[in-house]
Amino acid sequence: MRTLQAQKLLSRIKARGVSLLTLVGVCATAAIVAACGSSSSVTDAAKSTTLSVVAPVVDCSKLAAIDITDIGGAGSSITSATVTTATINGASVNFCTVKGTLAPSNTFEVALPVSTWTQRFAELGCGGLCGNLSDPTQQSSFSFSYTCPLVQQGGFVTAATDMGHSNSDTTWTTDTQKQADFAYRGQHITTLAAEKLIKAYYGQTQKYAYFIGCSDGGREALMAAQRYPTDYNGIIAGAPAAHFQTQNSLYHGWNFEANSSTGDSTGYSVLYADKTAVLHKAVIAACGGQTGVPDGLIADPRTCNFDPASIQCANSATDTSNCLTAAEVSAASKIYGGPMDATTGERMLAGSPQFGSEYSWTGLEVASTNVTAGQTLVTKQMNYGIVTGAYNLIFTGSPTMPTIDTFGYKDASFYSTYLAANHPLYDATNPDLSAFKKAGGKLILWHGWADQHISPLFTIQYYEAMQNTMGTSSVSDFARLYLVPGVAHCGGGEGYANIDLVSQITAWAEQGTAPNAVTTYLLDSSSNVTATRPVYPYPAVAAFTGTGDWKVAANWTQGSPLYNEPTHPWEGSSFYTSYTPATQGVAAP
Repeated sequence: MRTLQAQKLLSRIKARGVSLLTLVGVCATAAIVAACGSSSSVTDAAKSTTLSVVAPVVDCSKLAAIDITDIGGAGSSITSATVTTATINGASVNFCTVKGTLAPSNTFEVALPVSTWTQRFAELGCGGLCGNLSDPTQQSSFSFSYTCPLVQQGGFVTAATDMGHSNSDTTWTTDTQKQADFAYRGQHITTLAAEKLIKAYYGQTQKYAYFIGCSDGGREALMAAQRYPTDYNGIIAGAPAAHFQTQNSLYHGWNFEANSSTGDSTGYSVLYADKTAVLHKAVIAACGGQTGVPDGLIADPRTCNFDPASIQCANSATDTSNCLTAAEVSAASKIYGGPMDATTGERMLAGSPQFGSEYSWTGLEVASTNVTAGQTLVTKQMNYGIVTGAYNLIFTGSPTMPTIDTFGYKDASFYSTYLAANHPLYDATNPDLSAFKKAGGKLILWHGWADQHISPLFTIQYYEAMQNTMGTSSVSDFARLYLVPGVAHCGGGEGYANIDLVSQITAWAEQGTAPNAVTTYLLDSSSNVTATRPVYPYPAVAAFTGTGDWKVAANWTQGSPLYNEPTHPWEGSSFYTSYTPATQGVAAP
């Protein structure tokens, strides 16, 4: 029996003429509907196994006595186990909420549904440098794209961790054990603790386990597949910072200096929000949309040949509000182009922010305020803070400690001098997932083409590296990559950022139904569905059929790739070949 909320959603979709058979599988209970990325849902028909709900066999309070020292070591303990109620989009679900610490300082929380558990478990990743404990019953910016239909509303046991340190801890980046807990151990031992609690609470283990993460959570997802191939049946890795060290030093560092009036940390911002709006408008005019689809989205930015100089102000211009000055053209060109090796002429990065991402540069690549050029120090930009925040973590053990101005942006030795030592510890770029595949694991990678934080070309590079290492056919047996036009970092942007990948990964892991077309959708301010569109496994793109409403997914089909060239050669590409992961500190069980 459908809830009123689900009935209203069905009415909205039917009113738009969307084919329910080909387009959507609407969540049928209040708990599921409320979990679908917002208060409304459009999701492809879920084919995951129907699992019976299992009730607890002991009182929640009994879990406080569970011994977890066999997992985290001496000093590990459960600090509380209480029944709590989470209200999400109007639906209330009771959880046995268990909090604890896995030594030395991995704070974790596990939410075990009291009456709605469908024998599934999901570990949730965290973003940035982590350092905070998220509520695993709530949606977050690093997992919201995956929340429909079951994760957030009681079908899954969910767990989260701060990965061994607090944001207020200024010493963790030089602590060997805390480095390891952030690099790889924290999520793994939290999963083991959650599984022990599941067995105690329900009298059985879960039937299926998943990992869901975006940004650094995407790195954590890939780290799990590479280091702990039997931990999860399915993994969703969004916008993964798999190239952790490169991302948080050279990538953000270059974009920071590209927008500096002096080319270093002493300068002022060159580009401001108002001018990136001008730039974005010109890019979309040159490359956005397709025949019959006036939405301005760029299906594959690599096919765009826009030159910022095309909107450079005339030398005699007195009003430069709708054009770019020569300095602004230079800054934009540097951001798009990335650093080049001064000796070999080879690129230093796999990719930079792509055409169409300008919408989201504000506050990261460029200054967040609109003031007269030369008024805001470039050190106020977010990417300056990102680089300096990760500084000690990345460069610990380097022969010399560089500054943000002396990383070696145009010298290939940057990789061997500064990043090689810790590459096997922090990076999750090992393309050999043979053990994960052998264990039956399924992997969905996804990335927004308009991501302002992490270039989607790095994720494409990783996918290509998997194919080169394992073979294209072998990779297609267990992995998919989706690139979503117009979507920014882990969501947002001008594209269709709502996407249900949980239904896809559960159907694949539990029924062997490999995903193909996945419906994405737009919502208005009242959470009404206003448009739907499919995305297809990379390198295919969605193509409008030319008939019907272009805002309806049923009027789109799978189109041929628009770009067929492999990722260009770059100085750090050797990091995407097989390697032996490094370990340090206490060994994980």
